[in-house]
Amino acid sequence: MLTVIVFAITTLLSKASVWVAIASAGFLASLAGFHGAEAGTDPVRVVLLAAAAYLAIFLARTAGVALRHLVSATLHRRARGWLVGRFNDAILADERIALDLMSDRSESNGSSRMPDAIDQRIDESSASLYGGVIGLAMGLWGALTSIYFVSVALMERSQSVAFLDRWGAQANAALERWLGPGRIDLVPGDSGAALLALALVAIYVPAMTLIAWRLGRIIERLSLQRQRRDGAWRGEWVGLLNRVGQLSAARGERAQSRINGRLYADLDRTWGKQNWLTAGMMMFTNLYNFLSARLLAYLPALPAYMAGRMSFRDFVASSELTAELISDVSWFINVMPAIATLRANAARLTEVAHAIERVRARQDFYAETGLSRFRRDRLPSGPVLALEGLRLHHRGHDTPAFLTVPKLRLYPGDRIYLSGQNGCGKSSLLKAVAGLWPYGEGRVSLREGARLFFAGQEADIPDRMTLKALVTYPDHPEQHSDIAAAAALSRVGLGSFINCLEEGLYQGRNWRDVLSGGQKQRLVLARILLAKPDILLLDEATAALDTDAAMDFHLILRDSLPRTAILSVLHGEYPPCDPDGVPFYAAALEIRDGMARLRPGLAGDYITVRHAAE
Repeated sequence: MLTVIVFAITTLLSKASVWVAIASAGFLASLAGFHGAEAGTDPVRVVLLAAAAYLAIFLARTAGVALRHLVSATLHRRARGWLVGRFNDAILADERIALDLMSDRSESNGSSRMPDAIDQRIDESSASLYGGVIGLAMGLWGALTSIYFVSVALMERSQSVAFLDRWGAQANAALERWLGPGRIDLVPGDSGAALLALALVAIYVPAMTLIAWRLGRIIERLSLQRQRRDGAWRGEWVGLLNRVGQLSAARGERAQSRINGRLYADLDRTWGKQNWLTAGMMMFTNLYNFLSARLLAYLPALPAYMAGRMSFRDFVASSELTAELISDVSWFINVMPAIATLRANAARLTEVAHAIERVRARQDFYAETGLSRFRRDRLPSGPVLALEGLRLHHRGHDTPAFLTVPKLRLYPGDRIYLSGQNGCGKSSLLKAVAGLWPYGEGRVSLREGARLFFAGQEADIPDRMTLKALVTYPDHPEQHSDIAAAAALSRVGLGSFINCLEEGLYQGRNWRDVLSGGQKQRLVLARILLAKPDILLLDEATAALDTDAAMDFHLILRDSLPRTAILSVLHGEYPPCDPDGVPFYAAALEIRDGMARLRPGLAGDYITVRHAAE
C-alpha cells in the first residue's frame, strides 16, 4: 500500500512540474509585459495574480514532496525492519551459524573467505539499501512520467523552425526520386521547436551520462573498499572496548594505539581518494545542471521566438519545459553516486546472505578446508550420550587425527572426567560432543529428548540483561519464577544479589564488570540448576574457584542433579571428592598418545589426596 501511494504521489508531482514551469513562465511574462499592458488592464494586478498562482502551485508541489518523503520514509523504515529481522533470524537460527560465520578470517585472492564487519554490513548497509532502492525507484518513475507530461506540453507550445522546414523539404525532394511523391513528409512544421528540444536531449544527455557512469564505477569500487576498511577499524574498537580490563592490566595502550592508527590510515587513504572523485563528480554535476537549465534549455525555442512565431510567454514556458525534460532524463547522472553506494551496500549484504547459506551446510563448508564427516543422530532409548569411532582432526585435508575415541557410553547419573596432558584434546572432545568442533569424523548420538548444557571456562554474560535474565539464560526470564531464580542464586552462594533480580545494572555498571571470575562461574552453576540438563559438559568450569568452592560446585551438582550425566575437563591435578573422601567422578577417560580409554576411578588416588589435604 505504501509503495502504491509513493508511485501515485510521484506521478502527480511529475504533472505538477509542468504546472510549475507554466506558472513560472506566466509570472516572467507578466513582468516582461508590465509596461506594455493592454488598455483597461491593471499590470500590478496581473503580476500579483501570476505571482500568487506561481507561489500556490509551487507550495502545493512542495507539500506533495514532503508528503511523499513521509510515506517513503515509513516504507524505508518498515522494509529495513523486515530485512534486519530476516538477518537476525537467519544468523541466530541455531547456536552454530554465528560461530561458523566468524570461524575463518583467512583470505584468498585478496578477499576474505567469510565476510568481514558483519555488524556494520547489517547496520549501515541495510539502512542505505532500501533508502537507495526507494529513492531510485521514485526517481526513475518520476523521470518517465515527467518526460511524458513535459513532452506533451512541449508539443502543445511548439512552433515551426524555418531551417528545419527547409531541410525537411529538401529531404522530401530527395526521397521522392526513390519512393515517389507523397510517401513521406519530413517537414516538421509546428513540431520544429519540440523536435529541436528532443534532439538536444538525445545528443547531450547520453554523452554526459557516459562520463558520469565511468566516474560512478570508480566511486563504487572505492565505496566498497572504504566500507571494508571502516569495518575493520570499527571492529578493532569493539574488541578493544570489550577487553579494557585486560588492556589496562597489561599496559597495552601503545601497541593497541599503533594497530588503531594503522587501520585508520588505510581507511583514510581510501576516503581521500573517494573525496577527490566525489568532488569531481559534484563539480561535473553542477556544471551539467547549469548548462542544462540556464543555457542549453533556451536554444530549441530560440529560432521560433527570434522569427516572431512564438510569444515571449511561450518561449519561456518552452525553455522551462526543456530544462525540466533534460533534468528528468538526467536523473541517472544526478543519482550516479547513489547508485554506486547502493550497489556497494547490496553487494556487502549479499555476501553476508551467501555466507549464511554456505555455513548452513556445515559439513560441506568445513570440508572445503579439512575433513568434516561427523554423524549426529538421536537414539530412541539406551544411553543419553554415545560416541563411536570419533576421530578429531585439525584444519587441513592431510592432517592426522590428534584424538581418537573408539567407543563411549554415558547413562543417566554417570560422571566421567577427562585426564591427560595439556593440549591432548580434552576441550576439543567436549566441543565435538556439543557440535562446536568442525573437523573430524565419527558418530555422536544423543537420546531422544535429551537436553545438553555446555559450561566453559568463560561465562557468557551479555549486556542489557537483568540479573534474572542472566540467571535464566539462555531461557527467557519469564520461563522461570522469581522464587526459582532466587533459590538458584542462594544455592550457589550469590544470595546477596537476590534483591537485584530486576536490575539491568549494578551500581551503574554492567553485570559482566561487576561479578568476579568465581562469581561468574557460580552464576553458570545457577543456570545449570534451572536448566536441569540430561547431559552436562564442563570445560574447566571451576577454574576461577578455590579448592573448597570447586568441591561445593560438584557437591551441588551431585545433590541437585543426580540423574544428569556429566563429562568434565577439570582444572587442577586431582579430581574432586566430598569431605568423606567419596569421589565425585566414578571413572576417567584417559587420553594418552592420541587415544582415549575409559578407566574406573581408583579409591587409593582419592585416599592419598584426602590425606595430603588433611
